[in-house]
Amino acid sequence: MAGWLKNVGSVMMVFVATWAAAIMYWRSSGTTPNGMQMLAYLGVLPVGLSGAGYMLRSMLSRGVEKVVETNASGAEAPSAATVAAPGAALPSMAITAASINLAAAAAAATDANAMLAVATALPRPQLDNRFRDANNLPIRVSAVADLDEWLVLSEREGDIDTAAHERRATALLQPVLEQLLDAAYLAMPAIVGGEEVVVAGLRRREEERVDNALTVELVVSPAWSDGLRHWVQAWLQEQAVQAGLDARRFDVRISVLERPGDVWAHLQRIVDALSAGTPRWHLLVSCYSAIDAGVINTWLAQGLLATTQNAQGRVPGEGAAGVLLSSIALAGEGAGRLWRPQVERLEPVYGSRPAELRRQLATAAQQWLQPLLADAGRVQFVLHDADQHPESIVATAAVTAALNPDLDFSSQSLALAVCSGELGPVLPVAQLALAQAQLQRQSDAVLLLGVADAQQRLFGLVEPLSSPTLAAEMPTVN
Repeated sequence: MAGWLKNVGSVMMVFVATWAAAIMYWRSSGTTPNGMQMLAYLGVLPVGLSGAGYMLRSMLSRGVEKVVETNASGAEAPSAATVAAPGAALPSMAITAASINLAAAAAAATDANAMLAVATALPRPQLDNRFRDANNLPIRVSAVADLDEWLVLSEREGDIDTAAHERRATALLQPVLEQLLDAAYLAMPAIVGGEEVVVAGLRRREEERVDNALTVELVVSPAWSDGLRHWVQAWLQEQAVQAGLDARRFDVRISVLERPGDVWAHLQRIVDALSAGTPRWHLLVSCYSAIDAGVINTWLAQGLLATTQNAQGRVPGEGAAGVLLSSIALAGEGAGRLWRPQVERLEPVYGSRPAELRRQLATAAQQWLQPLLADAGRVQFVLHDADQHPESIVATAAVTAALNPDLDFSSQSLALAVCSGELGPVLPVAQLALAQAQLQRQSDAVLLLGVADAQQRLFGLVEPLSSPTLAAEMPTVN
């Protein structure tokens, strides 16, 4: 509608200007126009001017678009030598702080470092008599014990009915969110108070410009209701303000993603955004729970639940995790660098043997890692999503052995899905949080592998920043 009104206004202005010029000419010269002159000056002339103007604008627009497309195609198609050159400027971002709240971590002394220290002996999901299969036998779940699911949400929050999986997820999220909001408050530079100055005899107050430099984003599953997502967005805004953050300095987003692969694709976009443009922070948190009779009964009816008859099914789990990400220029002491994750789409070939597929996967991993890490021996820990399916564990071990044959896969890896069950969109965020915690324990590169999805493979690398930027050298971000 705005564009239509603009076009009508332009035409009217041409008619008004043409009519005014013709009338002024006739009056000043004393000419009395005849019918044909009036038609020519008051009708044909403004129509011709309007048409010529539209043609000129169209030609200019097409010329600009052609130039933009040419530049874009040139930017999107770098030479093969540039792409393959080791040490090229590849996108990356910093992990400044991290936090998790998982059932496996709680059983391992409620600390990510403690969880990593006993990575080879983490507790497995336990039988829970609250939930039973079709044979009335208890099923295995990975649940946080003694969780107060009413910590954030009530059974009816305003006019919104809430489910148990939503209440438990937000209850798990709150301590993670509080810890990371405090970290964001400490990481962001303080706003300098306004000062009164006198200019030309007039007293005025000089206020520092405040820019939006932080995005607070929560990733939830599609099972959440629309009304609850809007309520949680307002709640996140309130929590950030209570943590001391100026409302002018951040924005809040809710993203709905279902599969870990969707989250990794979203993380690729975040890396690209933080690697270009004005340096800023990004607080990414996620929460999920399948400890709900409604969710479990649905899985059971669809044949997706892990039972005594279906050992390869899903194990209900729950958890929350978060990471404070930033542009490399804003990284502080102890930050880790996450290189842009690489997602390899799989095109299974009929008749291909598993061993051949594993060799292809290992080759792809070596080609991906070569430009990032000159010495693959620096990889000393692996965080992966291999579940109870034997082929996924074998594929993970094959990739690890191809990259670093000296790494002891049995003691220097952690299978998060095996000990925590189904985590939905939380899994990739929890892997990043554990990778940052591992860097604090041992300053060696951490490899992230995603093999559970039959349609794709994920490679990621987190390593210590070789030379963190000092505060004095950082660009000013308000």
